[in-house]
Amino acid sequence: MTVLMAAPLLVTLTLLVSGLAKLGARQGTEEAMTSLRLPLRGLHRTAASLLPVTEIVLALVLWIPSVPLQTAVSVAIALLMCAYLVIIARALSFDEPVQCSCFGTLASPTVSRLTLGRNLLLLGLGLLTVVAAAGGSMTIVLVQAPLSLIGLGITVLLTIALTLLTVGATDPAVAPAPAAPRTGGAADDESAEAELLDYERAATPAAVLQQPDGRLITLTQLTAQQAALLIFTSEGCGPCERVLDRAPEWIESLSPFLQVRFVFSRPVDQLRERTTQRVGTLAMHDLQFTARSTLGGRTAPSAVLLGADGLLAGGPVDGGSTVIEFVEEIRTQLRSVQDQDQDQDQDQDQSRSSAP
Repeated sequence: MTVLMAAPLLVTLTLLVSGLAKLGARQGTEEAMTSLRLPLRGLHRTAASLLPVTEIVLALVLWIPSVPLQTAVSVAIALLMCAYLVIIARALSFDEPVQCSCFGTLASPTVSRLTLGRNLLLLGLGLLTVVAAAGGSMTIVLVQAPLSLIGLGITVLLTIALTLLTVGATDPAVAPAPAAPRTGGAADDESAEAELLDYERAATPAAVLQQPDGRLITLTQLTAQQAALLIFTSEGCGPCERVLDRAPEWIESLSPFLQVRFVFSRPVDQLRERTTQRVGTLAMHDLQFTARSTLGGRTAPSAVLLGADGLLAGGPVDGGSTVIEFVEEIRTQLRSVQDQDQDQDQDQDQSRSSAP
């Protein structure tokens, strides 16, 4: 009986943790659905909003003392766990690693065999929960021995906490805080100068990329005449797809000033039609991730700005939101320079017109 009752307790705890973690990470959940290549992409945003609420409601309603209701809810939970298992098993067959965000921002997001084993265990607990609910054990314990259930729940929580403390946890690396926006003044000028000094412009490394026609080109050759913004992406990756959706806008606004290149982990001729529609002829192939790794990019998407002087001009940065912020900052700076040039031209025109 104790083992049978532990199953719904563990399932409840899992659903509550998963649902609460997803509540604050809707965008991550939506991107995970894209990375997992789930159908009906247009409904991903709605599903990402409903899924955490559904998990929390199932976890709570499961403990209403009614055998028919508990049985129905436990079956729904088991089916949900089965669906998760199938999705994870399918993702393991993909060519590239996939991030699932099964528990929001908690735990490792990368799908692996360990993820599959975890989901197998959750499915087993879900099936035991169905047995406990259908047999009336949950209702009996809730009505006749609620204190023993509370004691078992506390024991389960303490066991989990002790296990986590024994295994230990690794604190995530703390990313440096972004620089405060400059608003003018001597203090802000000093901050801007300090920020520039903090960024060491290293030499452009000796890495190569493959062009659409199959020829190889070094990064130095690529930037011999004009600076280049390299955006490393992978098809099907949720954050990458969000970045690729901005490609036409970025290409139009940045191309007059610098090259915008979207670099993929697969040959250009193997890209999907939807991808080529967004990036046009500006796609390149990074053989075995060598260029991205050499430049310091850790994942996809990532971005780096290469100067025409043979030095790095910005980045690398990793992650969908960070890449978008990075590119938007470049656009803002270019607009500012363009506005200054226009103001100078107007001043010069006025000076000439007012000259005797």
